[in-house]
Amino acid sequence: MKKTLHIIIALCLGMMIGMTTTALGAPIKETVQASFEKIKFVVNGEEKPLDADPLVYQGSTYLPVRTVLNTLGYDVGYKADTKTVTADKSLEAILSEVDSLKQGEGEQTDMSLNNFQSVEKQIESLNHLITSERELIQNIETMIQESKNRTDVSEESKKERIEVFNERIERSNEIIKRYESKLAELQK
Repeated sequence: MKKTLHIIIALCLGMMIGMTTTALGAPIKETVQASFEKIKFVVNGEEKPLDADPLVYQGSTYLPVRTVLNTLGYDVGYKADTKTVTADKSLEAILSEVDSLKQGEGEQTDMSLNNFQSVEKQIESLNHLITSERELIQNIETMIQESKNRTDVSEESKKERIEVFNERIERSNEIIKRYESKLAELQK
């Protein structure tokens, strides 16, 4: 009888220790109280719409990631298998930067293509600009291929990006034609 009582007590103690270990190993989830607030979201002085109300918790405001990153010029994707949010500089932002650089370079070239510079120097400048535009087209074509292969963005988003890329390629081709026309005039 005493032996049976010891076995029962040992089993009970073993079960209690086992349950305690299981309980300690379980992840702890905490319930919090937060509220959704209507706020204005302003970037560079311009108010931007939010697709969802921000969450406010303990004095901190939590904004929707996709909306914020899109507003800042990034394309956002999500890889469910790894639970990863991806952010890539948007095509529009990249092309805007390239265009502003090209515009500055183009203005300098237009100013340098004048009577104060030798014809040879003007031809050299135009050839450089044509080469730069062709390299830009190649880079955009690479970005088109990369966009087609992405799995973390919607087909609609891919289509929009590719459309914008193709429009920029058309602009570059027009610029090349304009430079080639100037070049032909100089080589007469």
